[in-house]
Amino acid sequence: MVTRRLPGFMWGQCEVTFDGVEVPVGALLGAAPRGWAAFARALERAIPILCAYIVGGCQAVFEKSVAHTQTRVQFGVPIGRFQRVQDHVVRLVNHLDGARWTTWEALWKLDTGEPAAASVHMAKAVASEAYLEACNAAHEIHAGMGVLMEYGLAAHTQMSRTLFHYLGDPRWHKRRMADALEW
Repeated sequence: MVTRRLPGFMWGQCEVTFDGVEVPVGALLGAAPRGWAAFARALERAIPILCAYIVGGCQAVFEKSVAHTQTRVQFGVPIGRFQRVQDHVVRLVNHLDGARWTTWEALWKLDTGEPAAASVHMAKAVASEAYLEACNAAHEIHAGMGVLMEYGLAAHTQMSRTLFHYLGDPRWHKRRMADALEW
């Protein structure tokens, strides 16, 4: 058995490789009766929880960015008065709202027993892209200060890059969404 720590910000995320291990066919997930179906149902419930975590990250980045635009003064006025900075805040809000609404829809469908597969995959695709893009917009707002690890924005940026791929990247989830919609 060989383990390798994976890059990114997720604590304890590793790749485990087994060499020379024999697994009886009956012990494989796909060989068990309804094994893949049970795994898919578990993922369908886990992904919206991950999306809610991502929405919380987007919200934290938004709050940090808005506070910065109100307190950072340049040319005698808070930088939030400049249209270009406002454009970045609007971009950040749009991504936050997209992640929030798609996640809420997926959770609502799961809670009410509605078919949720398409909504779950859409939520993960939108939330993953939203967190990454919200961090990009926040770095435009914060400029050089945003890269300081002590400030906290860089930690969000690292996490957004890790969660982008975790449990499937947006491209994979968009294909699963299309499958669920039978396109």
